[in-house]
Amino acid sequence: MSTKKTTTRKKTAAKKSTAKKTVAKKTGAKKAVRKKSTRRGVSARRKSAARGRKPTRREARAEARALNGTTAPAPEVHCALASTGGVNLLLPTNVVAEVIEYVQPAPMQDTPDWFLGQVEWDDRQVPVFSYAALISGEASDEPGPHARIVVLKSLSDSTRVPYLGVVTLDIPKLLSVQISDLEHTGDDRKSMGVYCHVKFNEEPAVIPDLDRLTHLVTHAAYGALPLTRAPG
Repeated sequence: MSTKKTTTRKKTAAKKSTAKKTVAKKTGAKKAVRKKSTRRGVSARRKSAARGRKPTRREARAEARALNGTTAPAPEVHCALASTGGVNLLLPTNVVAEVIEYVQPAPMQDTPDWFLGQVEWDDRQVPVFSYAALISGEASDEPGPHARIVVLKSLSDSTRVPYLGVVTLDIPKLLSVQISDLEHTGDDRKSMGVYCHVKFNEEPAVIPDLDRLTHLVTHAAYGALPLTRAPG
């Protein structure tokens, strides 16, 4: 009788031990799944944040230089094609801070015809100019009902003029440009603020010299060259 009780106790203990191991395995598996899921969530959030963040000025400079051909060409550059009235500007989207509706700029004294004044944007005064008037040397036309102001990042790290506003006839077209598809027209005319003349899909355009434009606009507005941050 004693032997039977002992055997029964051993079987019961073995069953309990097996049950505990099974529960432990299931609990461990659930924790592993939760941990893996959490890691995936963190990774996804990081990727999402990276996609949504604003490009830095360094990244904007790199894209502008790739478009200008001063660095090894990127396979593709996202651009905005903006009509300014007789001149199409081809701009990397990384240098475009925002496109806003046209408002009459507040005029400044003793400025050239192509310099239109200043508008308030993002709690700062942004100098606005007519690119077409700058290139042609003639007075700018009155903006139409669809006119916009494209706010550009100045790439010279100017503390006085960190942004420029250029008047366009309408909202710029967004497009992806293969550098190899840009055809240089061979037009070697050197105009103020022009880097080079190109054709894209048989449409003539100008790649602007943004560094030079910053200097021109700063000098027109303030009568001085732009102040830049000290290196480092």
